[in-house]
Amino acid sequence: MNRSSNHSRSDLLTRLLDCLWRQWSSLGVPGSVRGDDARPIDPEALVLASTHWGRHDPRLMEGAIDWLTANGQRINLLRLRRLHDEWPLADVRVLAALGERLSHQSALRKWRGILPLSAHRGEPEPLLIQADGKPMPIMGLPDPDFLKHGLLVGIRERKKTMRAPNPMRTANLICALRALWGVNARAEIIAWLLAHESGHPAIIARETGFFTKTVQHTLNEMEESGHIHSRRAGREKIFWINQADWLFLTPAIAGQQRLSWVPWMPLYCLCGKLLEVLDSTEFEAASDELQAIHIRKWIIELAPTIDAAGLTAKFSSTPKLSGQNLIRAFESDLQIVAQQLLAADGGI
Repeated sequence: MNRSSNHSRSDLLTRLLDCLWRQWSSLGVPGSVRGDDARPIDPEALVLASTHWGRHDPRLMEGAIDWLTANGQRINLLRLRRLHDEWPLADVRVLAALGERLSHQSALRKWRGILPLSAHRGEPEPLLIQADGKPMPIMGLPDPDFLKHGLLVGIRERKKTMRAPNPMRTANLICALRALWGVNARAEIIAWLLAHESGHPAIIARETGFFTKTVQHTLNEMEESGHIHSRRAGREKIFWINQADWLFLTPAIAGQQRLSWVPWMPLYCLCGKLLEVLDSTEFEAASDELQAIHIRKWIIELAPTIDAAGLTAKFSSTPKLSGQNLIRAFESDLQIVAQQLLAADGGI
């Protein structure tokens, strides 16, 4: 499996970085903006994932920093902390350094609240990492905000060409809703309801990264507007909206069935764990029999993440196999995860 696992790892990482680039470009980072995407971007998940993988792509990291410098007020910091606590993927030093940098602006002073995430000890290391895994040498004097959190990167001038998210792009729906209603749970709730026929507050809360009580209270309050509806299913209260009343929010897909909801944070975490698996030297050196044993163990351990990413049905048959059949099925599973990162048709 050595050659094929290397190919699977390369394909997954390429798709992942392409996905992050596609989303940042949609939000306004200068780059190639392709067709729109019917899957709303999760801004907090994108930031957290970029602190992890952006270290391997200097342009991606620089674009994320510049966008946050111009648009950091669009990020829900309470939700970002909650997602980080539940799905610990982010590089906490990068996240803390971002908080240090952004909090210098009076409008972004709340970013200082994420600084306790940093727990730097020891000698500083380069922020950016080359494709071969070696640290990227820094140019010029080190940036003091990143140096404070143990990361070395040269001081650079922020680009002034950063655009605000285009509200006419469906992928930017959550940012557009935040501009309309503020940075709170309402944006994610409406986006989730647009992508589903109906839902219970507990399900909506789990898939949007908010507390159930917050979602329940917000839905009850919004229902009084007459634009959110509910019905009883036993003891549960199920909420729904009339899709036709909200088409003005999703002009790019008007007339199509509905949005497609992707639980981005669990999906990014699943990618991270799978890449760790494929990077394991112990796994690479093992025989086919031992690799199959490792794979079965990993799939069992990853079951909660796979389920949260909405891919349980895709992985369901793999643990029942053995030997080469299990290895081939696992390779197919990796392709499914890679494909999930990008819209099947390249956008809308």
